[in-house]
This record gives sequence, C-alpha cells and structure tokens, in this order.
Amino acid sequence: MKQLIIALSLLAMSAAQAGEIKIKSISQYELWGSANASSAFGINPDMGRAWIEVTVTANDPDGGLSEVERIKMEGITYDQQTGAINVDFEGKITTCAEYKTVGRSIFRQKVIKMTPNCKFVSRWRKFSYDNGFEMKKTAALDLFLIVE
Repeated sequence: MKQLIIALSLLAMSAAQAGEIKIKSISQYELWGSANASSAFGINPDMGRAWIEVTVTANDPDGGLSEVERIKMEGITYDQQTGAINVDFEGKITTCAEYKTVGRSIFRQKVIKMTPNCKFVSRWRKFSYDNGFEMKKTAALDLFLIVE
C-alpha cells in the first residue's frame, strides 16, 4: 500500500512539473470551418536556428493549398554539434526534438524526431465577445507546446 501511495504521489509531482507554452490562437473564421492546423519544429542547420511551424491545411477535395507560418519563440535553440532542438522553459533546458539521419542506403534522409519530453497539443476554446452591438459567441483553436 505504501508503494502505491508513493508511486501516485511521484506521478502527481511529475505531472505538476509539466508546463505549456502557448504558440498561437487561430479563430474558427481563419480555419474556414473544416481546415486542420498542426505544429512542428523547423530548423536552419547551417545557421543554428530553430522555430515552430504552424501549418493550416484545407480539407478541399480539389487540392487546396496549405499555409505555413514560421513562429520564432524565445528559448528555442538548435545545437549544431548534437542536432538537438532545446527549449529553455522556466530556467530548465529540455531537449524537445533531434535532427537525425534515418533509413538505409538510398532511403537515408534527415528528419526532425520529437522526444518524449515535449509534444504539441491543440485545444478548442469557446468564448463570447462584445462587438459593440451584441454579445457574440465564437471559438478558437489554441496551439500549445507541452514541456515535461
């Protein structure tokens, strides 16, 4: 019984240490109702820079275009020596992704792989606002980076 209580308390403490960084909020009107938004890391390995890319993809059967926006955030760095994308969150440096070579022979390629320390999350938020004449209800998609 003691071990179970200790395990549960350690799990609660580790969950309490996780933090979230808000990347962007996208109005439902910007998404055109049926579009999808996703987040990923982007890098420039030659200059040692990292950023977050937000991609809004249209669900158009005729092949709508995707819109990619680069977002520069404080605390995100790329280490050229190790290939790690690090996030400085509340004074703690966490490796969120690594720029790795995967595959064999002619299928070899370099990709950005997320570590279990971080993940991208999106949540819908409903809110009301006053447009000067009446109270309106709308929704927005909030994109977050969760850092363990």
